[in-house]
Amino acid sequence: MKIGFFKFGYGLCAGLCVIIFSVMLHTPSFGQIQMELTPSVSLSEEYDDNLDLESSNEESDYITTISPGVNFSLLSENTQLGLMYFPGFVWYADNTEYDTTTHDGSLTLGQAISEHLRFDFTDTIVKSDEPLESTEGVEGVRHTRDTYWRNTGNADLRYIFGPENSLRVGYSNSYLKNEAEDVDDGTIQRPNTSILYHFDIRNAVELNYGYTKANFWRDELLPGDEAESDYTGHEPGLRYIYTFSPHTTGSLGYVFTTRRFKDDTEEEDYDVHDGTVGLEHAFSSDLSASASVGYFIQKNDFSDDEDGYSYDAALTKTFRRGSMSIGGRGGWDESTLQAESRGFTKFWSADTSMEYQILEPLTGYAAGSYRHDKDEDDQKWITTRGNCGLRWEFLRWYSLSLDYSYAERDDDVDMDDYSVNRVMMIFTASRLIRW
Repeated sequence: MKIGFFKFGYGLCAGLCVIIFSVMLHTPSFGQIQMELTPSVSLSEEYDDNLDLESSNEESDYITTISPGVNFSLLSENTQLGLMYFPGFVWYADNTEYDTTTHDGSLTLGQAISEHLRFDFTDTIVKSDEPLESTEGVEGVRHTRDTYWRNTGNADLRYIFGPENSLRVGYSNSYLKNEAEDVDDGTIQRPNTSILYHFDIRNAVELNYGYTKANFWRDELLPGDEAESDYTGHEPGLRYIYTFSPHTTGSLGYVFTTRRFKDDTEEEDYDVHDGTVGLEHAFSSDLSASASVGYFIQKNDFSDDEDGYSYDAALTKTFRRGSMSIGGRGGWDESTLQAESRGFTKFWSADTSMEYQILEPLTGYAAGSYRHDKDEDDQKWITTRGNCGLRWEFLRWYSLSLDYSYAERDDDVDMDDYSVNRVMMIFTASRLIRW
């Protein structure tokens, strides 16, 4: 029943987009349009020395993937539309039982309904067997090659009044369906709204509110197991913004988060008070920095309260042949709707990335991250990831990439430790068509 609802919901979103697209084609404002279509096909060969991210008895394999795909974009005065779809046909050299078909698709739509009203919609859907998920915010890993579906959608309606004032209402939905019957499936729905109002050129205030409803289930429950607890929550927030100059902005914010779990579970309700102060500055057109620090308190119903500091910092630099960034985040997090659901955690992290055009057809890149987590049971784990590579473009429509990646976890529970090295070569042929 759950998967049927998922298919219905995704089909409904697709149907709505078709209707919206048809309406756009028949409106007078849909005059001057630019369309781009990029069909492509890629062939990759990957060596993985720890397929299932095991702490011992690691198993390696060579993985071949063929991925045809298409990328379409449409741009007009009032409309921006983007469609992308890349299926993948995956073969394992030794572990043929892992052979599968993957899917990676997305849709983005931005529509100016009137001078002051705008609608934005995004939706991504992924079917994968990748144990290290690339979805933003998903830190948990899988110790299996079972496939899973992940669908994330977001819709916003924004009303603009005054030069910089706006009222927004939105809705987001995240869905996870696992092939493995002993892993939690689930959905998280979040209607939300915000209003941004400028009193004058320097002073502004932003009010936010979100409501979260999370449901989880499992196709197969072993004796003593249970699915993650359903919960609801409210997230009202307030942020004061002060503009020191056209290049510098400061802010002071507070967010109150509640979590209320089902009565028939052993999960403990809690509230989180989170205050921050931040500063953003653009040193030049190609160098900018932002930083915020704060303090949070988790108020639990029965157990001892938790508290800690939070931070979010980023430095970004672009130059003629490339770009680089360095930053980090810390504070509290919720690990839900993923293969490893560890609930409320405290963390701190740092990351960096760089891309540089060595020669006109040759680009190099590198990235790395480090993250330290601790859950409510004081279990700690450290996750380190990095990758680097080269991308060579030749004969206008072709490219060849060589990529190396590394990931490691050092966990208090030794069975959750892993390290994995991957080397991948990718050949891609694509052609841009404009009209």
